[in-house]
Amino acid sequence: GQARGVLPRGHELLVTRARSAAFAEADLVIVAGVPLDFRLRYGSFGSKEAPARVVHVADAPEGIASHCALAASAAGDLAAFFTLLAEAARPGGDPAWLGRLRAAWRASVDADADLLASDATPVHPMRVYGELLKALDDDAVVIGDGGDFVSFAGRLVEQARPGRWLDPGPFGCLGTGLGYAIGARLAHPSSQIVLLLGDGAAGLSLMDADTLARHNLPVVIIVGNNGAWGLEKGPMRAVYGYDVAADLRPGTRYDEVVRGLGGAGEMVTSPAEIAPALRRAFASGVPYLLNVITDVDAEYPRTTTGV
Repeated sequence: GQARGVLPRGHELLVTRARSAAFAEADLVIVAGVPLDFRLRYGSFGSKEAPARVVHVADAPEGIASHCALAASAAGDLAAFFTLLAEAARPGGDPAWLGRLRAAWRASVDADADLLASDATPVHPMRVYGELLKALDDDAVVIGDGGDFVSFAGRLVEQARPGRWLDPGPFGCLGTGLGYAIGARLAHPSSQIVLLLGDGAAGLSLMDADTLARHNLPVVIIVGNNGAWGLEKGPMRAVYGYDVAADLRPGTRYDEVVRGLGGAGEMVTSPAEIAPALRRAFASGVPYLLNVITDVDAEYPRTTTGV
């Protein structure tokens, strides 16, 4: 996650939305600084007929994958690795392949346009991000703490600078968001700090808004409130046809919790309310929670339901 922004949004080589196409067609993949886990197909790239060679790079030997065949590996200082790689690399590449990836990236962006502007009620989560992306500064720090709601952010939020995205990591350890927000506000006193919470994740750490209020640490908190553990509810329905213990109380007033702790907030129930509510939140100078009632049936589209 911390690599987001190394190539800033708009960079000609940034084709993250075409990652699936790139992985499927690649003949060589270098993975640096992250494990070869479910997010990266456990190290399986290319096709069955032409599997890609994989080079795994980590900051310590124990971080190198042992569950799959590697063409090469390296452990140590990642900056030194990339410096040496850049010195050894020959100019060139395949302009036609890059062009295909750019076309796939553009098609993915275009396909999202209608939902980013959706007027549906309950609010589609994509509309929340359609408005948020227009309000973010280049140096904003965006923190994700949640399942389905934050999955949309992971796909849509492209940072302009590195070190401006934080999330629970590959194990999805929910509850990290408020602590991250406190640290981010202290580290970046003049930047926008935005914390994205699912309503499930809000139940794990929202009381730490008390710390934000007592220490005068303004953070904009956006809760995607669909009354469910969406990351569990959707896959259970897909696999079994029903879901168990995945529902939360509808319409919980998380905004009133933050107000009671010394901050501010409001409930948002329609798409037209999102943009003005964001303006009020960023201008407030206090911890401010937007409690957005979202559509429980608007789940994040996934190609897998787990391991």
